[in-house]
Amino acid sequence: MTQQESSFEAIELTAAQALQTELGERSGEIEAAGEVPGDLVQRMRAAGLFEATVPRRYGGRERHAVDVLRLIEAVSYGDSAAGWLTMIYGTTALIAASLPDEWAQTVFGPSPTPIVAGATAPTAKARRVDGGIEVTGRWAWGSGTAHCDWICGGTMVADGDGIEKTAAGHPAVHIALFEADQVRLHGNWDASGLRGTGSGDFEVDRAFVPEGRWILLGASPPRLDGALYRMPFFGLFAAAVAAVPLGIARRALDDFTELACSKVPAWGRTTINESSLVQLDLGRAEALVEGARRYLFDVVREVHDRVAGGAEAGLEDRRQLRLAATQAAAWCCEAVDIVYNAGGGTSVLGTCPLQRHFRDVHTATGHRLITRAPVRLAGALRLTDVAFSPADL
Repeated sequence: MTQQESSFEAIELTAAQALQTELGERSGEIEAAGEVPGDLVQRMRAAGLFEATVPRRYGGRERHAVDVLRLIEAVSYGDSAAGWLTMIYGTTALIAASLPDEWAQTVFGPSPTPIVAGATAPTAKARRVDGGIEVTGRWAWGSGTAHCDWICGGTMVADGDGIEKTAAGHPAVHIALFEADQVRLHGNWDASGLRGTGSGDFEVDRAFVPEGRWILLGASPPRLDGALYRMPFFGLFAAAVAAVPLGIARRALDDFTELACSKVPAWGRTTINESSLVQLDLGRAEALVEGARRYLFDVVREVHDRVAGGAEAGLEDRRQLRLAATQAAAWCCEAVDIVYNAGGGTSVLGTCPLQRHFRDVHTATGHRLITRAPVRLAGALRLTDVAFSPADL
């Protein structure tokens, strides 16, 4: 174990594990509120759970990519919504390495580490004004924005009759950073799963963003040399998203084990843990989760360590990251389905945690980064040359 891994386990991982019991006990409260309560978010921040991806230059911990996934998995095991926010806040902080130094210091440098989240989809419009851009628009999927100090949103910038383009000729998606008081939150999140993530819409109206307080998505190379920031952004983002289903699935296995050892079915005489079919189901589910974890972590570790050794991440690294993230998430979803079905009628009851795991894992695996599209593209690239945009892989 390296010194950095030892430090991670002593600080963030220990803190996440210490919170797991309370997070689990408050999952019902989190779902009912539609967001993670502020006291929990502040304790997570104080414990450093949102600093793993913040560059050391700005007071963060800049952990190994695999440790970032382990952290998200551990928090998600306690509560899926808390794990989702850990993922969102962590992946958003990666932009610190690509922002101009002055703005990175302003946004991420204060103590305690500011919370930053938002949406990358370019659903807003902007125009050039004196000293920056003026942005108007509305975004969906604003997970955890109620707790943010800064909120980011993707936007296109008008250029004559069209929009600005990158040097490669792609539409230039500006990820602009807004101060929290520039943003209106709509509080309209209502979904079947991940109900506690507060992923509602947010909006700005003619919000001024000073020159440089943005990055160009997929076109702003990192200024900092850390391996975490030289990994393919969307590949690492997808892997972080997949770590949430991983934590959910591990918790589902444990919750089902507890249920199976106590449930006597109608017309039955023994608990269902004595059933050979239940035993087979649990074994299959565990194999899927362990396979997902090792596949995902092994690919992420290989890419991170190669980049740390001075290599540049290439197309094959991007392809493998997206395959691993998507397949790991799919295996976790399948594992939860297996134990949910094995729980029988008990699984559908509101008091049974399996119904929540079922809803949450299906919601999490609906994220665009871990759906079937990147798998199709990865397969296509193995067979032939195909054109794709930076956000596709």
